Amino acid sequence: MVASAPGNLDWNLVRTFVAVADSGSLAAGARKLGLAHPTAARHIQQLETTLGRSLFDRRPTGLLLNETGDQLAASARSMLESAQAFEEASLQVGARTSGRVTITASEFLADVFPQLLAPLRCACDDGLINIDLIIANHQLNLLQRDADIAIRHVRPAQQDLVCRRISGLPFGLYASDAYLAERGEPALHDMSQHWFIDGVTVPRFARQAERLGYPIARRQFVFRSDSFIGQIKAAAAGWGIAGLPVHTAGEQPGLRRVLHDAPIQELEMWLVGREEIRATAYLKKTFDTVGELMNVFVAGIASSAISV
Repeated sequence: MVASAPGNLDWNLVRTFVAVADSGSLAAGARKLGLAHPTAARHIQQLETTLGRSLFDRRPTGLLLNETGDQLAASARSMLESAQAFEEASLQVGARTSGRVTITASEFLADVFPQLLAPLRCACDDGLINIDLIIANHQLNLLQRDADIAIRHVRPAQQDLVCRRISGLPFGLYASDAYLAERGEPALHDMSQHWFIDGVTVPRFARQAERLGYPIARRQFVFRSDSFIGQIKAAAAGWGIAGLPVHTAGEQPGLRRVLHDAPIQELEMWLVGREEIRATAYLKKTFDTVGELMNVFVAGIASSAISV
C-alpha cells in the first residue's frame, strides 16, 4: 500500500476511523455518525490508502485495530477532541452579544456619533457593546484590523469587505454674513467672482464642482485645510464659501446657506465592515444598528437641508 502525499488528510476520514475503532464494526461506526455503510467502508479504505498502511484486522465478527491502528487511534481521538473544542469556541465567539467595536468616521460625524450611538449601550442582553471611535479623514485599513467598521464617503474598492450604501449626508454651501456683505450673494452663473474653501489632500469641493460642470480655478480656493473645524472657522471668518454638512453649519452663528440651487446636495456615505461581521453577533448588531441610526439621523435633518 503506497501512501499519498502529505497534507492530503481528510478530517472526515479520521472521524470515521475513530467511530469504527470505538464501535468495533463498520455498521456500528456508520450508525454512530449517521453515515451509510458503504460510505463508512469507503472512508476507511481512503484513510488506509492515504496513510499507506492497514489499520484493521478484518475478522468475521468485525474489525479489530491492528498494531498500527492502535497506535494511531489515540492521536486520532486527541485530534477530534481538539477539533470539537475549536468548533465550540468558534460558536461561542460568534454568539457573543457584547464586546468592543472600533468604528472610524470622518470629522463630519465627530459631533454626531457619541449621542447617535447611545442606543448601542442597551443593544445586548448580557453585557455592553463598547465603542472605540476613531475620527480620521484618511481611510483606515479594515482588513489589517485598524478598525472593525467604517463610514466612508466613497465606495470602497477592496473586494473582501461588506459594504452597504446608506443615506447621504445633507450638504450645503455656506458663507459668512461678512463675506456676503463684501462680495455679494453668489449665483451659479458668477462662480468665477467668488472665493472658496476646500481641503488640501482631499479637495472634495473642487472635485465635485468640476464633476458637476462648475469648475473652479485653483486661485479661487483662498483657504484650504484638511481640518473640518478649520474649514468652518475659515468660513465664519469670511474667507469664502465652504461646502459643509447642514447639521453642523446650520448651527454656526454668522454663517448663512447660499447657492440653494447648487447640485451639491449631499455627501454619499458607505457603511463598511470586514466579512467576519456576518458571523459575529455583536459586530453584526453594531453594523446593522449604526446603519439604521445613520439613516434615521439623515432623515431627521433632510428637511433642513432643503429649507435652511
